[in-house]
Amino acid sequence: MTEECDCKKRNIMILACSGNCNAGQLANRAAVELTEEGFGAMLCLAGIAAGLSAFVQSATDADLLVVIDGCECACGRAILENAGIPLEKHVIVTQLGICRNSALLLKTEDLAVVKDAVRLAFKYPIKAIAIFKSPKTLSPADQARSRSLGGRCC
Repeated sequence: MTEECDCKKRNIMILACSGNCNAGQLANRAAVELTEEGFGAMLCLAGIAAGLSAFVQSATDADLLVVIDGCECACGRAILENAGIPLEKHVIVTQLGICRNSALLLKTEDLAVVKDAVRLAFKYPIKAIAIFKSPKTLSPADQARSRSLGGRCC
């Protein structure tokens, strides 16, 4: 069976947590920026939770769904499960090495990590949006891995 690149599927819906911590706000901001960049389109998670038929139908009709949850509570995933909508891709911010805290200040490098994790969840070409200097020297193996994932380093 030949696998098809997810970029051929045009209707990618992004549902994001918007919890009251840095992780929830990173999830939401990543969804906004991915939408602005044309990766997919945000859909209102609260509308699905409220059982509003238009939102539930949009999620059901989507070719691909991704939920970006801020933490392991996984409220976004639970909302889809309660609505009977199958979840295809799931990214949890705190599983990306980002510590949850009550500060609502978002770090640019954390946002880049979340967006890249969403892109990597799909078989989808990753565009180089920004280049960040690593604060530490990468091993040759890590440099090769970074380049194989589309990164530029060293």
